[in-house]
Amino acid sequence: MPRPEQLVRPRLLEPLRNASEYNKITLISAPAGYGKTTLLAQWLQAEEASLPFAWVSLDEQDNDPVRLWRHIIEAMCQVALEDEDFGADVLVTLSTAGQNFLEIGLPMLINELAEVPHRMIVVIDDYQFVTEERCHESVVYFLEHLPEKIHLILSSRSDPPLPLGRLRARGEMNETRAEQLAFSEEEAACLLNEKMELDIGPDDLSVLLERTEGWPAAIYLAALSMRNREDKHAFIESFRGSNRYIVDLLGEEVLACLREEVREFLLRTSILRRLTGPLCDAVVDREGSGKLLTEFSRANLFVVPLDEQGEWYRYHNLFSDLLLYELRSSYPELVPILHKRASVWLEGEKFFDAAIRHAVAATDYERAGLLVTRHWYEYVTAGQTKTVENWLESLPEELTTHDPALLLVRAWVCTLSGRGEDGERLLTRAESLPTEGPLPDGTVSVEAGVATIRGVFGLGGVQSTVEAARRAMALDTKRTSSLTGLMHFGLGSSLYLSGERSAARKQFEEALELTGTDQPMLRLVSVSYLSLVATDEGHLEEAESLAREACALVVRFGLQKVPQSSWAPIALGNMLAKRGDLVEAQTTLEDGLSTRRRLPGLSPWPTLIGLLALARVRSARGNRGGARETLAEARTILQTYPDAGIFPESLERQERGLRTIKRRDGSLDEELTRRELDVLHLLASEESTSQIAKRLYVAPSTVKTQVKSIYRKLGVSSRKEAVEDAYARGII
Repeated sequence: MPRPEQLVRPRLLEPLRNASEYNKITLISAPAGYGKTTLLAQWLQAEEASLPFAWVSLDEQDNDPVRLWRHIIEAMCQVALEDEDFGADVLVTLSTAGQNFLEIGLPMLINELAEVPHRMIVVIDDYQFVTEERCHESVVYFLEHLPEKIHLILSSRSDPPLPLGRLRARGEMNETRAEQLAFSEEEAACLLNEKMELDIGPDDLSVLLERTEGWPAAIYLAALSMRNREDKHAFIESFRGSNRYIVDLLGEEVLACLREEVREFLLRTSILRRLTGPLCDAVVDREGSGKLLTEFSRANLFVVPLDEQGEWYRYHNLFSDLLLYELRSSYPELVPILHKRASVWLEGEKFFDAAIRHAVAATDYERAGLLVTRHWYEYVTAGQTKTVENWLESLPEELTTHDPALLLVRAWVCTLSGRGEDGERLLTRAESLPTEGPLPDGTVSVEAGVATIRGVFGLGGVQSTVEAARRAMALDTKRTSSLTGLMHFGLGSSLYLSGERSAARKQFEEALELTGTDQPMLRLVSVSYLSLVATDEGHLEEAESLAREACALVVRFGLQKVPQSSWAPIALGNMLAKRGDLVEAQTTLEDGLSTRRRLPGLSPWPTLIGLLALARVRSARGNRGGARETLAEARTILQTYPDAGIFPESLERQERGLRTIKRRDGSLDEELTRRELDVLHLLASEESTSQIAKRLYVAPSTVKTQVKSIYRKLGVSSRKEAVEDAYARGII
């Protein structure tokens, strides 16, 4: 319900209604206190019965693409009444794709919105808090592909860095700015005299309008100050100065009229961006805050409800600024105490990001650092790496460079972002610092944390990765850490890369037993590695099943554009190549490598596996030039990693096979035909001649003829010799 003194502004509402039908976006851009949110709330109430509004109010913590779009999608879900499953898959994708949501999840969201049968208004309020470039890129993409039934409204204190000129030129944008939002003389008179019954004369009204330039918040605050004044003319005459002076003066006047108990409550809770009864109780160290908040909301004391249940509120931004100014001026020693109380309560309720922000505001950096090291992992695994980076940046450099646990968090963030060299420097620094006991995230020690990172990413070479992975496992004796499954994967992958396939299989199977559905990436890479093992062992049915499972995980969780998801197509392509399905193998491997190359700073081993498999396929299909180019790319990678396990020998074998090949009697080898190459790849499988013929859609006698030709050209006399010779030459 609108407040009794609230002024309805038809001249502004009508353009909004029209714009929602004919324009793609409405931009409401004006400084604080110009009534942007109030105007939108009035429109929502006027249209509530016929037009759904998905409303999101932002703050500083939403300057992260993952958090931003999570809020937007959840708001859309609440108004997509016809489809209870709307947005469910997109939210799953958001959690797993993380910073790659722009390429993966946004198209999914846009497709779902295109199916919504009714018009929808999407409101993003307080967009000025968004400064991260990736956030702006995602909003631009959303705008460019916005379905016709969806209208986007951005409300901001400043113009966002979006293609506003292009939108204007196309006639796709409606704009409402400070000059439109400023009160006209008629609106000011209506507020002051009709709504608040102050009986302000036309001359005094003109002076007030001139000195406030129609600023709605200043006029409203002036009206509050004048309610109990006899000489309103004198007050208006003295109402002058800079905006900051006006705000300070009116704040003092408003606060001075409140009961001491209420005033103290407002001042002490002004440190909070969002308020709820129990949180305020903890901050002010008293009970009954929820009742007070409800009273403030009803009394229009600059308290804005954030939900229909009346549990969460926020102070009007301008009023919050006033309260904070007064608190810091009157009780500076109390500010850090209040922030710390808020931090403790928020951590207990699992609002970890807000808990960290308040710890920083309290300048309790030791506590803030502890919270970061305790809770970073769940945010990173949810795709909110940028949020963790923001936490780290808010801490003093002295702390983040001298605390081993924080150094490990920084190393994880760097390595996951493809900045392996920076991550290694941080690990070296962490190792050099003295420390004892387990880390806040459950890691048994700094040594174990360092070994885990090195054992998972393998950036130092295969043998050192094996040693690091074994060390991490040896140190994690209780096997209770949330990272234990990851440790098994690290050991399994390093063993595989060093040629110990049987031992690697056991580790991958252990990793899968410890991997839940909330860890799709770890399951995906473990299953993919198991497929590689099964392919090498000749168990192609098992290998295909595992590879298909990995690919299904990619689709299920929307991970197609995530570089780490490249493991699935690489594993599948490797199996297809071994089975002789060369065309599909080449397409699949090229897709996987294309995804992998998006973040070249990650571990090189999946790329090498894909390149070597692709080179075999291209050679087998007669494209020796393409095979040589692929092997050259692999050679370039190996030059950076002298300790590369199984790869140097495999690469050299394929390079030898691509050189001019001579028959065993010394004469030049005849080239195999494409069909003979297909048959040769199938000879490497366990299929019979009849099964090969069926797969190639030819008669068994034709296959037998082609097998004899293969034997003759290779200079061999048996199927086993043909396969071994083909492997030696790099043909398969």
